[in-house]
Amino acid sequence: MSILTSRKHWIMKARAEQLRRNELSVYGGRPYIDERLWRAPNETDTSWDGDPARGIVGRKTRTALVSDAGRIANKINQYIFKTRAVRDGADEAFVNDCTGDGEGVHDFMQRVCLSITFGGWCWLQADRAPLAPGEQETLANKERVKWILWNAIDIPDWCIGNDGEIKWLIACSHVYQNADPRQAAKEGTLFTLYEKKDDGVVYITEETDGKVEMSGLRTNVPLTGLERIPFVLIGKPSQRAWWFDDVENMQAQVMNLDSQHNETLTENVFPQMIVPTSLANSLEVKLAEQNIDGKKVVALIRELTLGRKIPIQESSEDKGISRYIMPTGDLKLLTDECTRKRALLFDMAGLALFNKESRQIQTAESKQFDQLDTNSTLGNRALLLQDAEAKLVELSAMFDASFKTWEPKYPADFDVVDVAALAQALTQIANAPDKTPKMRKLIAKVVVRILKELAASIATDAEFEEALKEIEEHDFTEPTMLPNPFGDEGEDEDEDEEE
Repeated sequence: MSILTSRKHWIMKARAEQLRRNELSVYGGRPYIDERLWRAPNETDTSWDGDPARGIVGRKTRTALVSDAGRIANKINQYIFKTRAVRDGADEAFVNDCTGDGEGVHDFMQRVCLSITFGGWCWLQADRAPLAPGEQETLANKERVKWILWNAIDIPDWCIGNDGEIKWLIACSHVYQNADPRQAAKEGTLFTLYEKKDDGVVYITEETDGKVEMSGLRTNVPLTGLERIPFVLIGKPSQRAWWFDDVENMQAQVMNLDSQHNETLTENVFPQMIVPTSLANSLEVKLAEQNIDGKKVVALIRELTLGRKIPIQESSEDKGISRYIMPTGDLKLLTDECTRKRALLFDMAGLALFNKESRQIQTAESKQFDQLDTNSTLGNRALLLQDAEAKLVELSAMFDASFKTWEPKYPADFDVVDVAALAQALTQIANAPDKTPKMRKLIAKVVVRILKELAASIATDAEFEEALKEIEEHDFTEPTMLPNPFGDEGEDEDEDEEE
């Protein structure tokens, strides 16, 4: 193994393992369970791994995951990309396919946002598809530009000069080649060094852990005329912990508590068998007479007397009879602890506003703080993505002078509304006496704001703007009764009884 395939930046030495867990937590599924499920102390192999020969499924296989980390990461994307960014002047064909495999700019930037959420930083590259073997590569070649996302863990080492420019970096990628159906597929890990030289950027690729065909890849080829390495760093690499680390760690605790709860529930449902020691000893003697080794003797004894797990044995002086006992315990303790930790998980993410359970017990001050924190977080992320896309557009123009550039504009204001709480407050205000005409007008505008949150999919922004215009033109001198959004049927029934 060469030094190129073994280098690792000191920041990556500190962060690589947690970055890998963070990424697994977002996508969830079996890979995350296998990585983060903890084996209980003194847990038997049969309980943990199961016994396929006897059809016993282990706890590791039975465990399920509710990916709250993925929910948080995707919730950020949903709010930021709820409104598409403006890309005036961009080539429509490129906007619809910027990666060369059918992924548009909108979807590509969503993956970028997701990568920043769980990693803290990522790398973006503008490049072109490799040319045919033997064909000279220069900037004059009109190969279409494509964009590539590299997660933080995919760039094991890099060097940034005092001027802020990238001097060199190493990118690690997995390559799978199956173009020829008559030959076995080939796959391997590639480490590509991008280095700035006097006459341009040089791509140097080395292979490890595989037997891929290097002829179809860019290897040891100088790209003449390229002024700088075509990569953009988004975010700031740091050896310090990232806020998503706490989310992932708490999700692992919740998953393990839930797994243990299911195990405890099963143990309480199934009775536990107790057999006299004399019975077990007599079975062992009879089986030993058949020249069966000790391990098989123990296994057969357990199989013959198996309740749910290995039975408890006692001497004949204690009871002397076989019987079952039913364990007891407060199973609600584990479920309560899971609920508490899930609430902490969302609080850690600064997204408690999205958590229905915690929102019900929050004070007005904490709700306001959470909303401001969420709005600020989303706004800062949108500006970061806007800057990243603008830099990628600039890099693309370096490869192709005819590339149609644009200045992306992302939404800057994210008014995250707690519809239920706002509607309740509005009802109390609307039913209050002595409202001035201006107060009535403001109440009507708030109603439009709630409707926009609830009916965004069935009405256009122009229709909401028209509704606001009608409110401005309406005369609110006379009182206007607003309907209760929750329909207080109880009050109506009382009025009917009085009539």
